[in-house]
Amino acid sequence: MTMEETGARTRRTAQAAILEDRERDDASVSAGEGEASDAIQLSGAARRKRESRRKLMAAARKLFVERGYHETRPQDISREAGVGHGTFYLHFEDKLDCFLAFTEEAADELHVFVETHHAVAGSIEEGIRELLTAIFEYSDENPGVLAAALTDVSVLSTGDTGRRMPVDRWAEVWSELLEKWKETGEAAPDLDVRMAGYLIVGAIKQGGAYGYRRKLDRTKMIEGMTRLFVRALKK
Repeated sequence: MTMEETGARTRRTAQAAILEDRERDDASVSAGEGEASDAIQLSGAARRKRESRRKLMAAARKLFVERGYHETRPQDISREAGVGHGTFYLHFEDKLDCFLAFTEEAADELHVFVETHHAVAGSIEEGIRELLTAIFEYSDENPGVLAAALTDVSVLSTGDTGRRMPVDRWAEVWSELLEKWKETGEAAPDLDVRMAGYLIVGAIKQGGAYGYRRKLDRTKMIEGMTRLFVRALKK
């Protein structure tokens, strides 16, 4: 069996374990919800509100990916969702609030991919390779979403949104891994893991965009980026 086949099998095993844990948690929640629903039925108005939000989120995702933040207006999202314009403001304060909801959704989705690959990450080289694979697998299944979600919110708002952006969440994942690798002696002892986490996220965004435009081989690109990061991070 090749190393690639072994890695794939290990990832499938890890993914199955994660999904099993989630299904167990969902079953517990569903049981509790089932008991509660006997006493309180979800009103028609609540169901309609939930459905309208679902439609708005799907429309916002589509337009932010296709047009970008600046070229997407709240009325465009409402029209794409097939709901009245006023409905948009029942769910979101403004376009930025809607965009941040979109980025949180994307970050949660990517986290599932990262968890699966993170579960089999061992050495610094294996860990970097697995996380890069997770990111590219997510990008393949959700074209354009990461590029749109990584729009710098600081250029969209002059105030503190009070919300953590995907770049912060993903940089934190890298920082935690780098701290672990520092403790095991694989990463340089004087490495600023927080700064390195942000630098890696930025490099992946720009490198991934370059690879996509040039139609580079995915496996070779992951291996090349892995070697580059390892050389920069090891002591």
